[in-house]
Amino acid sequence: MIALIPRMLFYLHRLRRNLRLKPSDLRKLQWEKLRATVKHAYEHVPFYHRKFKGARFNPDDLKTFDDLRKIPVTTKLEVQACDLLDMVTENTDLDSLTKRRTSGSTGVPLTTLVDGRVSDFEAAVWMRALFEDGLRVRDKMSVIADPRSFPKKESVFQRLGLAKRKYISIFDSAERQLALIKEFKPDVVKGYASSLFILAEEFEDLVGEIESRLVFSGAEVLDAPSKKLISSRFGAELFDCYACSELGLLAWECKEHSGYHVNADSVLMEFVGDGGEAVAFGEKGRVVCTGLFNRVMPLIRYELDDVVVPVNDECACGRSLPLVKFVEGRADDLLVAADGRLISPTLFFPYPFESVDWIKRFRVIQESRKRLVIQVAPKKAVENQSQIIEAAERKLHELFGNLEVKFEFMENIPLDNSGKFRKVISRINSRSRNR
Repeated sequence: MIALIPRMLFYLHRLRRNLRLKPSDLRKLQWEKLRATVKHAYEHVPFYHRKFKGARFNPDDLKTFDDLRKIPVTTKLEVQACDLLDMVTENTDLDSLTKRRTSGSTGVPLTTLVDGRVSDFEAAVWMRALFEDGLRVRDKMSVIADPRSFPKKESVFQRLGLAKRKYISIFDSAERQLALIKEFKPDVVKGYASSLFILAEEFEDLVGEIESRLVFSGAEVLDAPSKKLISSRFGAELFDCYACSELGLLAWECKEHSGYHVNADSVLMEFVGDGGEAVAFGEKGRVVCTGLFNRVMPLIRYELDDVVVPVNDECACGRSLPLVKFVEGRADDLLVAADGRLISPTLFFPYPFESVDWIKRFRVIQESRKRLVIQVAPKKAVENQSQIIEAAERKLHELFGNLEVKFEFMENIPLDNSGKFRKVISRINSRSRNR
């Protein structure tokens, strides 16, 4: 562990220098990383070798950034369907890598892999954003998240009395979460956007009970009124972060709150229209990302399920990282337990199931306070399906209380009327939960 700390600090030092690069120098750095990533994937990753060959693309064809669009996008369903050995660099020992399972708001579970080097780099990318927004080395932080993502042991920093962390489960009630935060007395609170919103809506006097200086949110996109509510109830400045499990932190707000700074030194972000063409500044575009650091399992032109607006403005903060703005709206809906507790949608997947290997797509629909529907599109037949359902139903009753749970197995789960796919849908008004 001690040997890993200098590497993370080295990455952090180098990343912080990049914040003040001239835009042309930042673009040059991005170009060099992009070419190296594409070349490596073509030569050493079977999935991308086949994909490039099928598109009649050779890394030597990459002369400008525009040439990247000659490569077809990689979808989540492609990654999910592919054998992991095809997605990673040849001759890599899978047992030496860390697995990450994710579905985000899409309900498409998949596994990605990183090694220690990538983990340290992604940690440094996160720390850069938090430090730039006012985090201090000695700050105590309460983190509200999925307990399956909690670290197994304290870091060296924490054992030295620095960067103390208190991890709080999203499965805990709002009352329990608040009690743990009050007991820990953090300088900073970080959590899923919906978890922070639940606390802000449940308790009007958080300012008198929590004396935190900063609040960091993520995992879901919140609208402006929700952000304002969280900030006012906590009595602290709120900074939102845009990240995904597959690629780490992608973009973040600074104190100007004029958009999100894209981490252009760790990811190349494209914004494309319905026809796959690049959109102009000020227009809405789907996010397509190429990771610039992970050589173990590279993701090239990986399509996310988010819509943003690239802007050509210079931030008043002076940082040269480019800016994007998000289309406002909550990515998922809040769910309501039988006793009126609000449930964060981010806890789902693989919960309430133990494994995701057999699931192609997944959706939770709350039709009423008394009825929950779980839609599942399996990738393959499962012999012990009845036992899996029984175990999942027990978990849901433990969390939600006494309500009807219906499981619907189908070949394909339909898209929303908007043409998008949401993992969690609530058809009840959460604000009327106590009526």
